[in-house]
Amino acid sequence: MEEENKPLLEEATFKFSQDGNCVDGGDEFLEIRCDSSLGIDRDEGKSTFFILKTERWAVDSADELQELFNRIKKIISK
Repeated sequence: MEEENKPLLEEATFKFSQDGNCVDGGDEFLEIRCDSSLGIDRDEGKSTFFILKTERWAVDSADELQELFNRIKKIISK
């Protein structure tokens, strides 16, 4: 397939789940949408931004969120 005819990744949505925290209980869900004004492939992921959607998601540190972003970046990069 020629390079110019390959499908382009425009946006991506990732859905994560985890067991509830010890205070509120219940399962927790987090949706992270990756988007870009030009499309993810067109801007080569340089200006991709993240949109977070959740009703409840608990973390013990910012490192836990960074791990999720790193995982997503690895998946969407060419």
